[in-house]
Amino acid sequence: MEFLLIILSSLLFTIPYYFPALFFLSWFAFIPLIYLIRDYDYNHSFIIALLVGFFNSVFSLYWLYQPLSSVLKMPSSFNLFILFLYFLLSALPLAVWALVNKFLQPEHSYSPFIAAISWTVLEYLRFEFLNFNPFNYLAYTQSSFALIVQYASYGGIFIVSFIAVLIASYFVKIHLDPDWKKALPLLVLFIILAAVPIFIESDDEAALRRQSVDLLVSNSGQKDNVFEKIETEIDNLSVLVENSESKFIFTPEKSLSFDLIRNNYYRDQLFSQLENSEQNFYLQLGARAAADKNYNSEIFNSLFLLSEEMEVINRSNQQRNILAGFNFPYFSKITDLLADYLNFSLKQTEFPDSAASIKVEEIQYINLFAEEIFVPLVSRDKNYVQEPHLIVHSAAEDIIDSPVYSNFSFAAAVYRAAETNTDLIRTIRGGYSGYINQRGKIVKKLRIKNSRETVNLVLQNKESYYQKHPARIINIIIAVFLIISLIKMIIIVKNEWSSRN
Repeated sequence: MEFLLIILSSLLFTIPYYFPALFFLSWFAFIPLIYLIRDYDYNHSFIIALLVGFFNSVFSLYWLYQPLSSVLKMPSSFNLFILFLYFLLSALPLAVWALVNKFLQPEHSYSPFIAAISWTVLEYLRFEFLNFNPFNYLAYTQSSFALIVQYASYGGIFIVSFIAVLIASYFVKIHLDPDWKKALPLLVLFIILAAVPIFIESDDEAALRRQSVDLLVSNSGQKDNVFEKIETEIDNLSVLVENSESKFIFTPEKSLSFDLIRNNYYRDQLFSQLENSEQNFYLQLGARAAADKNYNSEIFNSLFLLSEEMEVINRSNQQRNILAGFNFPYFSKITDLLADYLNFSLKQTEFPDSAASIKVEEIQYINLFAEEIFVPLVSRDKNYVQEPHLIVHSAAEDIIDSPVYSNFSFAAAVYRAAETNTDLIRTIRGGYSGYINQRGKIVKKLRIKNSRETVNLVLQNKESYYQKHPARIINIIIAVFLIISLIKMIIIVKNEWSSRN
């Protein structure tokens, strides 16, 4: 029975990664977890929570094997062993929270506030000082719940996690001691969550302008002959651009299978077909290309902004990979030690202070490549986004080919939009393209294959509260947590003195 409840808790935690509309199931995941550990000692509670966390990783991060195999030049058995250790490490935060929450809870009742505040503090401390899993945040299960997603503009993903655990813990409280009166605080909480944004929203949210853009994804299909593949890519792309109805066209990364800088033959062929279009357009085109025409030039994953005359207005190169979001002691020394076994440049593990914005006519935007979407754009000491009107996320997710990863990626995009109050569009091959507004509300989510989708944007230029004061709310939460911890320890010491006397 105990093992079945462990599996049930883990399934409830992870089902929203498969079906984001079932976000509320993660609230009920806490019921079997707390039920199991409530009457056990700390050692047994730790093991149970560790098992739940481990199965969470197995069910939601199984797809990591494929990118791990491409990054590490090692045998598959070694990769599986590394993945096992990673899943085990990823389970530790839940196990630690189970102990901290168990320690702080009142002896004869259950406090949802203590559960939520302890979860949030531990999650934030992990993000700042021991971040080895950028996917393992409860807020990512809530990406379809627009009511609480919008709060990311005040406190990032951490305030969303706080709200989600608070809601979940009220259900735990009702389960432990059934009483309809205990549902009243939960009802009041939902009313407050709906009302607060209405009262604190400023009146200066006038739209800068409305702008339609086209998200364009061309596929060449599975072709063994690379030359046939390139020819098909050029033909499909040219037809889609010619039929486009918008002035601004965005394509995924790696939309072309040839080097746009050094391969003159196919570049000229592509440009000649695009020039036949009667539309006036700006086309952002993804391709892996050399830094220049020199034979020994470094190859970059790039996005080229082209004018209708086929002039390159701007080139953005991918600067970061997923490891840029990692943060733990001796991280740089470990990556330096493993440099010979890694299939990427160590420069991509560094985090630049800000993104280079691109301005074309009235639109100003930044590009995010692939897994860069998992790295929060705002932290205690950095604001990666500085006054853009738009965030453009381009990726080729067919390389991983996992619906869970596609949902993870879209959820991350939701929070990158909400935490910066900036509209975000996604042009994705093999995953979900779409449009997310500045409040983190999903306006459009769809798979595009050999087609285009027109998106009508309402562009604004507004800095979020979280960008202005990234540490204010979390500092308050940490202060309250410390006060609660101090009070709990004083009570324990006082009880021990009383028992001795």
